[in-house]
Amino acid sequence: MEQTAEKILKSLSHRGPDQAYRMTTSDGVLMYNALYTNQMSRKNVPTQGKGGLGHLHIVCDDGIYNYDELASQLESQNISARNMSRPDILLTLYHLYGERFATLLRGGYAIAIADVRLHKVVLFRDPMGVKPLFYHQQKDLFLFASEIKGIFAHPSVHASMDLRGMHQVFSLGPAHLPGATVYQDIHEVRPGKTIIYSQGRIIENTFWHLQASRHEESYEETVDHASHLLSEALHRQWNEDASQCCLLSGGLDSSVVTALANRENMNSGVPLTTYSFDFTDSSKYFSANDFQPSLDRPYVIAMAEHFHTNHTFLECNAKGQASLLGQSVLAHDGPCMADISSSLLYFCKQIAPRSKVAFTGECADEIFCGYPWYHKEPMRSANTFPWTMDLQPRQMLLRDHFLEHLGMEEYVAQVYDASCSQVSYLPDDTPENRRHRRLFALTTQYFMQTLLDRMDRVAALAGMEAICPFADIRLAEYLYNVPWEMKAKDGEVKHLLRQIAAPLLPKEVAERKKSPYPKNYHPEYEQMLCKEMKKLIAQGNHPILDFIDPDKVLVFCNAPKDYGKPWFGQLMAGPQLLAYYLQIDFWLREYQVSYQLPS
Repeated sequence: MEQTAEKILKSLSHRGPDQAYRMTTSDGVLMYNALYTNQMSRKNVPTQGKGGLGHLHIVCDDGIYNYDELASQLESQNISARNMSRPDILLTLYHLYGERFATLLRGGYAIAIADVRLHKVVLFRDPMGVKPLFYHQQKDLFLFASEIKGIFAHPSVHASMDLRGMHQVFSLGPAHLPGATVYQDIHEVRPGKTIIYSQGRIIENTFWHLQASRHEESYEETVDHASHLLSEALHRQWNEDASQCCLLSGGLDSSVVTALANRENMNSGVPLTTYSFDFTDSSKYFSANDFQPSLDRPYVIAMAEHFHTNHTFLECNAKGQASLLGQSVLAHDGPCMADISSSLLYFCKQIAPRSKVAFTGECADEIFCGYPWYHKEPMRSANTFPWTMDLQPRQMLLRDHFLEHLGMEEYVAQVYDASCSQVSYLPDDTPENRRHRRLFALTTQYFMQTLLDRMDRVAALAGMEAICPFADIRLAEYLYNVPWEMKAKDGEVKHLLRQIAAPLLPKEVAERKKSPYPKNYHPEYEQMLCKEMKKLIAQGNHPILDFIDPDKVLVFCNAPKDYGKPWFGQLMAGPQLLAYYLQIDFWLREYQVSYQLPS
């Protein structure tokens, strides 16, 4: 047991390289790897309850930011919280309210509480899914970890993929069914859920879900309210003791975060640190399209000059991006957003030695409705997931036999219908607002989770923490219930966020058309991918060849790629399909994944 515990700790040391903690109870072991971003984080260690709470133990990956309110809650119960550590506050609240205590928490978190008196463990995951948490049961063995590699560190757990796992990879990927993973018998704690393990049984309960309610505020009040919620979320997550920066693309989302962060940083006496990302020779090879209308650099310069930030331009070349495709698989424990993840990993590795905490603009498009499928027909009316409207690009390189027995269309339709059935509406919602609620709920449940996973894993592998102020429960709840006609007033994309941005940003930035995370258009990158894929096919002994047709792939490699027609989201087009398959092959080999083809 000692060796196994040490192996599990070591497997996740990148998430907390500063110190490792272990706490043994009568039922098992709780472990935690600490990343010290500020003085307070040094106190966030595994804890046994004090006094009459000695039967309770807690470990927490903690981005909770309303501890003042939580302490006041205890004071209202005549419990002095003045000298309590943060884990002690959480344990005391759990003792008072049981699982319902999670409804009091704000921020991102993954929490495990062990009750040795009742011989049970309760897992909690934040409603927005900011912090990851996975679990596995094997008879009387119950394992949980922030990343799946922690579960695989146990000698009795091996990687296997069943039919549902194949659907996660080929039919939905890099998105996934909430609660599922690409692995058989390894599950994800769903956002806003608890998992209770006791005496060999697992029970899932819900403490939060996106709920429809009536919006009573005027347009002007709505703009002010949304602005206040966003400012408050960032203010509470800003910590002057931490080495912080902003990831600044020059787009609306990251620029608003930068402006608000600059406001928080004004009394520090030093300029705000910002970083932007681009690819070598992007100005030479970039070609504007509907999904990526402009380069970032001019807008980054405007922002850096306007706020006098300490700015660094980071560049990644084709070789660096391709070389990290495998490492990004290791970060995610499976295939992910291909080179979109590998390039972000490259940039995070450059930032981490200088800044331990990075504020990002992730999730603004989800909750302020910036994606094309919120606005464009027929994407808005598609009777499927709008970020993967056409399954044909996913199918065109697969073996006919595998595709025939996979049943991709049926699976996607089944998952889509089941997800839609869980959306909360008001009885008098207009057809337009019902459609909008459905898109909002599906986007936050699937697409946003993919981006949050990407940001968390690559930042963690680089030894830093990413903070997403837009991924705030109060802001998401509020905007879910704002009528569509306010969100898209005058037909403007992300209208409410632009209203918030207008007094904060240079005019050209506040009015900039949406442009996503940058993509590498250098022909050398595509050539490298094709060369690697042809080499793989020539060797003939790679597991990905069980799924893809070599002849189809070779024809695809010799044809020009369409950069403007993504097969997933806005960024993943032809080259990213090749990169994704290369990742799948690396993953199957590196994790020694066992599988049986459907027949």
